[in-house]
Amino acid sequence: MKVYEVIETQEMFRGAIIEDYYIIYEQTENKVFENRNNHLFQQERFLEETVNVFKGNPHSTLKKVKAYPIRHLASGDIRETIRNDFPDLFKKLNRSPA
Repeated sequence: MKVYEVIETQEMFRGAIIEDYYIIYEQTENKVFENRNNHLFQQERFLEETVNVFKGNPHSTLKKVKAYPIRHLASGDIRETIRNDFPDLFKKLNRSPA
């Protein structure tokens, strides 16, 4: 039996991405149990950190579009990695000419 417990979540890049998308950091504790003689024994326990891209709106269920395991990304690379996979996800900055 596997048990997943969300320990922490945090919205990232709020206001910087287009409407109906969300980027959420999530830290999850994962445990694997084995049933022996009607007793549960913990076999494994590990923490996992991911950055997830969700699509939806405040009136519907969010759908996970993609998950990025943090162990494969440097913290400064998160935005750039997401931008490479979803080029239109981040809002364009409107700069007025000086």
